[in-house]
Amino acid sequence: MRRLKRTKDPLPALPDSVVTSTGDREILTRAYQAGLILAWKRDAERGFRLTFAGRADEYVEVTKLTRYLAGLKGVA
Repeated sequence: MRRLKRTKDPLPALPDSVVTSTGDREILTRAYQAGLILAWKRDAERGFRLTFAGRADEYVEVTKLTRYLAGLKGVA
């Protein structure tokens, strides 16, 4: 008796990687070093996800990142 060879389903394509500009990376790094944020991650659809100590993560549009971080600096 002959067995049929099972074919594997193709793997789904990986999503396109999202590139963070050098300027945004510098701004985020300075905010991290100043203790304003704990971490960040670039999201293709929502902008940047910023992680804070003791509160929920927030999403910030890429075009509003600089102004948002400047506002945090004024509060801290």
